Amino acid sequence: MALVLRQPFALRLGVRFRLVELRAPLAAGPAGSAHRGAAALASCGLGVGCRLTRLTRLARPRRRQVATRRDPMEAGFQAAANLAANLAANLAADARKTAEVTLDPATARCAEELQAALEKLPRSLAMAEDLTLALGAFSRMKILHRGLLDALKDLPRELWLKLGPGTFVQAVAAYASFQLEDAEFNQVLAELIVTRGLKLRGPELASLGFAAASLGLGRFEEVAPSLAEAYGEVDLRSLSAYDLSRSCWSLARLADTTNSATAAASAKRLGQAALAQAKRGKLFGLSLSQVLWALHRFGLEEEAEKLWQEAQGRAGRDAFGEKLRQSSGDSARLLLRMAENCESPGLKAAVLNAAALKSEPKAAEAILRQMADQELWTPVTYRLADRLKSQVQGAPPAPGLREAGRGSHKYVRALYSALSRAQPGDATSALKALERFSQSSPRAWLKFGAADEKGKVLEEAWRSVKAPKATALEFGTFLGYSAVKLARSLPNSRVVTLEMDPEVACLAMNFIEFAGLSHAIDVRIGQCEDLVDQLSEELTPGSIDVVYMDHNQMTYHHDLAQLQQSRLLAPEVLFAATQGLKPGAPLLLWHLAQAQKAGLWADVEFVSCPDCGLKLMEDWVVLARGGATRSLKRSGGIVSPAPRELQLLAAECNLMRWRTTRGLVDETRWNQFVQYVRRSVEHFGLTSTRHAWPDEKNRVAARRLQYTRLDY
Repeated sequence: MALVLRQPFALRLGVRFRLVELRAPLAAGPAGSAHRGAAALASCGLGVGCRLTRLTRLARPRRRQVATRRDPMEAGFQAAANLAANLAANLAADARKTAEVTLDPATARCAEELQAALEKLPRSLAMAEDLTLALGAFSRMKILHRGLLDALKDLPRELWLKLGPGTFVQAVAAYASFQLEDAEFNQVLAELIVTRGLKLRGPELASLGFAAASLGLGRFEEVAPSLAEAYGEVDLRSLSAYDLSRSCWSLARLADTTNSATAAASAKRLGQAALAQAKRGKLFGLSLSQVLWALHRFGLEEEAEKLWQEAQGRAGRDAFGEKLRQSSGDSARLLLRMAENCESPGLKAAVLNAAALKSEPKAAEAILRQMADQELWTPVTYRLADRLKSQVQGAPPAPGLREAGRGSHKYVRALYSALSRAQPGDATSALKALERFSQSSPRAWLKFGAADEKGKVLEEAWRSVKAPKATALEFGTFLGYSAVKLARSLPNSRVVTLEMDPEVACLAMNFIEFAGLSHAIDVRIGQCEDLVDQLSEELTPGSIDVVYMDHNQMTYHHDLAQLQQSRLLAPEVLFAATQGLKPGAPLLLWHLAQAQKAGLWADVEFVSCPDCGLKLMEDWVVLARGGATRSLKRSGGIVSPAPRELQLLAAECNLMRWRTTRGLVDETRWNQFVQYVRRSVEHFGLTSTRHAWPDEKNRVAARRLQYTRLDY
C-alpha cells in the first residue's frame, strides 16, 4: 500500500515536541510536565522547564523464557533482552536511581551483548519480539542504543505483520520515544498501522495513537481516519484518565480538525469521558491540559468549558497555562484563580501583580486592594500603584515584600533578590542583580543564554538591526532577562516573548515591570507553536525583524520552519539562537547550513563562546540573516533531510538534558559531551565560523577533551 503525503499538513503536523529545558517547575519537585501543543512526548521522559515530561507509559512486555531456545546466539540475545527488561523494571519500581542504572556496568554489558548478537542473529519472529522487549527497556531507561533502533528499522515487513498487537504497539511506541525524524521509516510505520488494522484494547490504542501523533504520522492520509474511527469505537471504560488525555491529544494532533466529522465526533466522545473522569477527581495537570487543547482544536468550546468548570479547582500549572493561551481578555481572572493555589507568598504576590498588569485600571485597583489586605505588596506593586495613581494604602509599607518566603522555588528567590538589590526602573541594575544571584552559589546558578560572552555576541548582533521600530520575537521568556536585553538593544522596539509556564511567565512580568520595560515587552503564555499561529493572525506579513530562541533546542528547526511558512519574517530578519552546541541543536545547524547553500539566507554564523562564564564549556551562538535571493518561505523541498547520524546525535543531546535533571551530568561531563557534539557535527561540515573567547587557551584546552558515551 502506498500512502500519500498530505502536503498542506506535512510541516505543521510534524512532531514538534516541547521537551526539556534545564528549568525545574515552580511547584513541588524537580520534575514537572511539558507539551508541544498540549503536552508533546509526555512519555519520553524528556521534558522540563520547559519541564520534564514522561513519554509513553509503555505496557511492559513479559520477559521470555530462555530455556526453550536451541540456537545459542538466539538464546543469548533473548537473555540480554531479559536483562535489559530487569534493569528497566528495577528503575521503574524506584528500587534504584537513574544514575545507578545508567552507569551500572551491567547496563553496558547488556548493551554490548545485544549489539554483538544483532550483528550475527538471523531475523525471525522470536528475534523481533526480543528486539521489542530490549528497545522498550532502553527507552524506559532513557538510554539510546543505535543497534536496536537500526535493527527495528531493518525488520522485514512480513515480521512486522506477524507481531502480536501488543508487541507491535510496544515497538512503535518505544521507537517514537527517541523522536527520530526519519520520513522514510515513518511512512513504513504508517502503512503498517493501516494494514494491520486497529482492533486493539483501549490502553494499546492510546499508546499507538500517541506514538503515531508524536511521529507526525497524521501527514499520511489513511492514518488519521483509521485512528479516528478506532477512537469512536473503543470501550471508554478501558481507558484511564491518562489514556483518555493522550487519546484526545493524539486525535487532535493527527486529524484535520477543520474537516473531519469522524474525528470531531470521536473527540467529543473522548471529551465526555474525560469530563466523567474529572468529576471523580482523576483528571488534572498535564492530562487536563491535553484534553483542553484538543477540544479547543476541534472547536468543542462548550465541552471544554464544562470540563474546565469541573476541574479548575485542581487544574494545576499546565492546565492554567493552556487556558491562559486560549483566553481572550480573560487572563486576569484566570491569574487571580491561579494565585489561590500558590503556597509561597512571594509567588502569590507575583501572580497577583501579573493579574493587575493584565487588567484595566479599575480592576487593577481592586487587585491592589486585595493584595493590601493580604499584605502582599512588593516593590513591583508600588510601581504599579504609582502608575495607576492608586489611592489604596499599600501593605506592607514601601518598598514592600522583598523576601520570597520560606520554601520558595529558586526562580522566585531570584526575582525577589533582584527586587531587593536593584533600582526600580533601571534595567541595567535589574539585570546585574539577577546575575549576582545566579553567581552567589552553585545552588543558585541560573542558565541565562544571553549573559557573559554569548550575551555580548547577541547584543552586538541585535544592535546591528536597522529597522527603526523593530518587532522582536523571543522563544523562551524564562525570568525576562534576555527580553530586557533585547528591548534595551533595540530602541523603540516591541518585543513579544513566549513562555509556556504560567508561573515563570508571571515572574518575568514582574521583573520586566520592575526594570521599567512593560511598555515595550509583551509576555505571551502558552506553547510556542500555538502562539505563533495566533501571531500570524494578529501581525501583518513581514513584520518580525528579530527572532531569538533559547527554549528547547530539539524544536528550533521546526519553530523556525513554522515562522518561515507563516510569512511573519521580514526579508532581512535576524535569527539568533543559543544552545547550538550545548546541549546541542544539530538539526538546526544542518537546516541553516543547507538553506544558506540554497540561497535562503544571506549569511549564517556559528560563533564559538564559553557557556555562561564556564571556562571550558563551549557553546555556539547561531546567527542567520535574511536578504538572500530566495524567499525564506521556500524552505520546504529545498533543504534535504538531516542524515541519520545527526538525528541520532540530536536524540543524545536531548537525553543529556534529561539526565542533567537527574544529577547524572556534572560540569566535567558536559564539557566533554559538547566536544563530542562538536566533532560529530564537524563531520558534516558544520564548523564554528568565528570565536569569542576571552582566553584562547581555554578554547584550545576545551577542544582536547574526550567524552565517554552514556549511550550505545
